[in-house]
Amino acid sequence: MKVRYKLSLLIIGLMLVGCLYITQSYALWIITEEQTNENEMDVGCFSIGFSEQSESIKLDNTYPVNDSIGLSTNPYTFTITNTCTINNNYVLTLNTLSTNTLDASKIKYALYKSSEEKPNVGSKLSRINTDLENLMVENLGTSYILDTGVLSGGTKVDGVVNNGEEVTYNLYLWIDDIAGNEVEGQTFEASINVINAATESNDIGEVYGSAVAKCGAEGKDAVTCMKENANLDTINLAYDGKESLGEELGTDDNNLRYIGSNPNNYIDIGDRDSEGNPILWQIIGVMNNVTEVSEDESKSQTVGSHMKIIRKDSIGNFSWDNNSRNDWNFSDLQQILNNGAYWEKIKGECPTNGETIVCDFKDTGLNLDAKAYISNVIYTNSSLGGGGFIPNYFYENEHKNNMNWIGKIGLMYVSDYGFATSGGSNVKRDTCLNRNLRSWSEEISLECVENDWLYEKGITQWTINPRLTDGTMFVNYDGCVSYVTPPISQLSVKPVLYLKSNVKITNGNGTTDNPFTLS
Repeated sequence: MKVRYKLSLLIIGLMLVGCLYITQSYALWIITEEQTNENEMDVGCFSIGFSEQSESIKLDNTYPVNDSIGLSTNPYTFTITNTCTINNNYVLTLNTLSTNTLDASKIKYALYKSSEEKPNVGSKLSRINTDLENLMVENLGTSYILDTGVLSGGTKVDGVVNNGEEVTYNLYLWIDDIAGNEVEGQTFEASINVINAATESNDIGEVYGSAVAKCGAEGKDAVTCMKENANLDTINLAYDGKESLGEELGTDDNNLRYIGSNPNNYIDIGDRDSEGNPILWQIIGVMNNVTEVSEDESKSQTVGSHMKIIRKDSIGNFSWDNNSRNDWNFSDLQQILNNGAYWEKIKGECPTNGETIVCDFKDTGLNLDAKAYISNVIYTNSSLGGGGFIPNYFYENEHKNNMNWIGKIGLMYVSDYGFATSGGSNVKRDTCLNRNLRSWSEEISLECVENDWLYEKGITQWTINPRLTDGTMFVNYDGCVSYVTPPISQLSVKPVLYLKSNVKITNGNGTTDNPFTLS
């Protein structure tokens, strides 16, 4: 029987059964805040179990080592089990003790589930910097998020609860080989904590979205809030830098990107149709080292991080250029988006197959509220020749500054499409990022395409990338990347822009029903 009632659940942080330490062990229970909103669910129980599968890591008499040696040691293995009937969101944290003398910046770690492949590189610890800071108590130092996830609940038969989903982790800790003699005689002590909360949505991305909006409401800009809370949503956010992906696959800019098939990255920038209904956009990510230029395009320039977004729905199918030009500076489509009918929200003429047709953007063009948020930036680009055709190959060419254009409305880069994949159960993300984008439509790579939110099934989309001297790149309807010469074909157009650096997200959680809103 279902019962509708006011549910007051303690969100319980469980539990330190074992410790990661150099000189001592430590145990702790945490009780956090109380949920007071109304829920409707089957009456059930809410709890989570923690069990050690191996001895804790003891870094006695150790010294700085590289990733290869750090990952050759014995891991600390533990299992988290949903021991009740209600689904659980959980956040796995590493909490340093206040007695530490060794700075956590000297520590590297690697964590993976037993169902996953063992990584071959380590990562730096990333501080919580959110409301979870409230979980810190007197004898704890700093908290670092290692992972997040959801465990489905079990069943109750004749009064007996069968355990729900469980996950087993393997954790490696070592002193980074960049550390010097200053680590001698110092100690590092830390504990594993599992913070969990009952959930019906099974979507920790909403937790992340709410944290970003709260951060913005407190006065911080959107870029800062996204970065500070990034580790609350490891399912849907990932960095593209060399530190996390390696030299061959990563970028020098280490951008933070939304990944996966359907992340909670929807945003309302004030764009409206003729009836006043919101026109939604989606956040590609936080792009670093973007050059913003003053409105009069003088020499006033600043380099910084900007949020990059793409319109959720296409504005129609048009040619990139009717005159076979593959430089965005002179593209007919660029003119329509930045100075023509789309920008002015009027009826106009658009390029199609070497000719022009009447196109009406009264219902889909940009309004004044949306324009106020758009940054005037340099879109770097370079024509592509031969190469590996992996996302990082495109990214490097896109940032060679050979065909710069200053403006507001562009299209997605090929690298945006490539880095948006999360991979799948059979093909990991780094495997996808090491595969030729021209062959992503092959069966072996289908998970790369299916778990890439910038792919739209059955739709062929323009990118901003030129190809050699007369062609232009596009994402095909089957998920592979190719090019057309000349660029007069009619393909789907989704405008892309960068938001001003001072924009704040002050409401929403990123879902389609409750998108982020700006101020």
